[in-house]
Amino acid sequence: MSKFITIDLDAQGIFVVSGTARVGHAKVEQALAWVGTEAEGGPPTLRLETARHIGEQLRERLKAAGIAQAPVMVGVSRDRVVLKELRYPQVPPTDEPSIVRFQALKELSDAPEDVVLDYVPLAGESPTGEQRSIAVVIRKDLYRSIQQMCEVANLRLIAVTPRPYALAAGLTRAFTTSTVQAPDSKTDAVGLLTIAPGGGEFTVTCAGEVVFTRSVAGPVMASEAMLLNEVRRNLTMYAGAHPGHPVQALYIAEADGTWAGRLRAALGIPVYDHDPLTGEVPTVSEELRGRFAGAAGLLAARTVGDPPINFVEPRQPKPEADPARKQILIAVLAALVFFGGGALLGFVALSAADTEVELKTKQRDDSKKQWETLEAEGKRLAAAEAWKSRGVVWLDELYDMSDRFPVAGGFHATSFTGKALPPDPKTGKQESQAAIEVKVTAKNPEPVNQLLGFLEGDSVDPAPKNPKGAPRFYVGADKTIGGPSQGEAGARDYTVFARVNNRPTDKFIRTASFPPPSRKGYPPATAGKEPSKEKDKDRSEVKESKDAPMPRPKESDGKE
Repeated sequence: MSKFITIDLDAQGIFVVSGTARVGHAKVEQALAWVGTEAEGGPPTLRLETARHIGEQLRERLKAAGIAQAPVMVGVSRDRVVLKELRYPQVPPTDEPSIVRFQALKELSDAPEDVVLDYVPLAGESPTGEQRSIAVVIRKDLYRSIQQMCEVANLRLIAVTPRPYALAAGLTRAFTTSTVQAPDSKTDAVGLLTIAPGGGEFTVTCAGEVVFTRSVAGPVMASEAMLLNEVRRNLTMYAGAHPGHPVQALYIAEADGTWAGRLRAALGIPVYDHDPLTGEVPTVSEELRGRFAGAAGLLAARTVGDPPINFVEPRQPKPEADPARKQILIAVLAALVFFGGGALLGFVALSAADTEVELKTKQRDDSKKQWETLEAEGKRLAAAEAWKSRGVVWLDELYDMSDRFPVAGGFHATSFTGKALPPDPKTGKQESQAAIEVKVTAKNPEPVNQLLGFLEGDSVDPAPKNPKGAPRFYVGADKTIGGPSQGEAGARDYTVFARVNNRPTDKFIRTASFPPPSRKGYPPATAGKEPSKEKDKDRSEVKESKDAPMPRPKESDGKE
């Protein structure tokens, strides 16, 4: 919603309205009245000589009233413009402004360069089939005075229009908002009378269109009888020009209904009072509210766009367009659209390709960085695996050796020795990682050979990935025979030895189940005492767990 300032230049005052307007809606927010004769402190008549003074005073009064700057529309009274109804043959729209201007200016006494002219076409045709328009003329010195006044007041002028068109717009808004009694039909002609000490105006509208307007001289306001006769005279003049559309009602711009009550009894048509500020700006006194009809109407006119008459932007002749030129322009426009669309699509495709290249480059750089990081980690892992492969898991070796050990009478182990084999200091090679040596005593060589057989059986991976090149876990397994054992009669000493290669922990697949030693006769019974029931219970539990497998020790971390 846009904010506007409207100024109505009255014969004895300047009336200002500030408010907002958009399509179909207008709201008066502030109102300012600068009234009275020049001797009473009112504004002087607007001329080139007084425009600067009025602009300065207006600027100060707007500031004091708190009215912010906004685009301004100015209305001028009926007695300061010339209106002429024109009729002319049917012409193309491009020729209409020239025809209207020619007919209007030929009847004026002023030179064309001394006036500003605008016109508004009227709805419907004349009985003879001709087009009709109302041409409105304002003297250029008055128009320049308005421009200078607004410039001094720091206001941007966007429209100058005659007051009758503002009054028509304000009355139409009142019908729409139901603030006054609307006519039975939208096409009914209605009159609007504005009253002020210095004179007034009588305007007839039909469907919101100004069809008749006359000024009311100041002396007429001296008595009720003179005003009544003036209204009757205007109604008669309108009826003579428009016999088929008589005035159906009269509206008087006032808030207290004083004149409406006086004229209602004398005229043969309904008479209503019309407060242009109904429901808005209650601080304005009743005697002044009717005099804001022009300013409020200008704001209402903004709800349908520009006012019908606007001397700031009058209708101008338009050169007739060349059909061939139009076709050329269409062809050029089509070519521009085609090539422009192609260029746009190319730009979009190129931008998408650049984005994809940038994304792929980033992915490549990230992958390369990740690969470099993983490569370093891989080297460290390989070094750790190489270091780990230089040793053996002694806990697993002891576990498997215990499981291999044959159970035979007179066969005992006296020592188990395992030692790591360092790499060759010159070549760095390490053919085997460790060596084991098991010393046993046996009455015959059969259990010793059986132990060697177990070592040979465990030397090769039972499920190798590469059967031909499968590594051996034990190399050079053999035995030596010593002399008689000192521990048991008839037994000899043997030494079983082998070199040991690194074996992964998952390749140790033995699950040991050690039968407990015989406890027959152990411990010896004490003379005179029976074994306790608790000891019998322990023996039974041992017997039950005789065949329970021994759990494998937890996997070692590779440290010896």
